[in-house]
Amino acid sequence: MRVRFVTLLFAMLLIPVGLLAVYVSVWALYNQGPTAHLSEPILVAVITSLLYFLTDRYYNRVFGQVKQSPSKRKIELMASVAIGALALLAFMLDTARVLPISALSLIFAACFLEYFWRTDKSEWRKIVIYFPENIIAAILVSAAGILPLFGFSVWEAIGIKWQIAGMVMLFGIAIIVTGIWGHIRLIRTLRLAEEKQDVHTL
Repeated sequence: MRVRFVTLLFAMLLIPVGLLAVYVSVWALYNQGPTAHLSEPILVAVITSLLYFLTDRYYNRVFGQVKQSPSKRKIELMASVAIGALALLAFMLDTARVLPISALSLIFAACFLEYFWRTDKSEWRKIVIYFPENIIAAILVSAAGILPLFGFSVWEAIGIKWQIAGMVMLFGIAIIVTGIWGHIRLIRTLRLAEEKQDVHTL
C-alpha cells in the first residue's frame, strides 16, 4: 500500500525546473532594462524542457507509471489551470507592490501542498508521513513572503533588491531539494518492497 501511495503521488523529478527557476531569477537580477536580451533564458528554457522530457522517460522506463482515473486527471488539469491563472495574478500584484506581502509566495506554497487535493481526506495523514519535505518547503516559502508584513525582508537582509527574483530563486531551490529528497525516498521505498518480496519468496 505504501509503495502504491508513494509512486502514485511521485511526480517526476523536477530538478530541471528548479534549476531553471534559479537561473531565471539570477539572470533577472543582473539583466534588466532595454539592454537585456532574452536569448539566454529562452535557450535555457528549451534545454530544461528537453531535460524534463528525458527525466520523465527515465522514470517511466525504470520505475513504471501508476495510471490515474480520468476523473483524477481532470481534477489535476483544472487545478493546474487555476494555479497558472493565480500565479499570473500574483506576479502582477507583486510587480505593482499592491500587497504588503508576496502573493507569489502563497502560490508557490500551494504548489508544494498540491498533494492534498490530489488525494482523499482519509489519506492526508499519509502525506504528512511520507512527504514531510513538501510541507516544510511550503512553510518556508510562505514565511519568506509574509515576513515583510512584520517589517522584515529576507531579501534585503541577503542583498537581493527585487523580491520577485528572490521568491523565484527560493522556489527553485526548494524544488531541487524536495526533488532530491523525493528521489531518495522513492528508491528506498521500492528497495524495501523488493526485500520484503524476496523474504516472502524464501
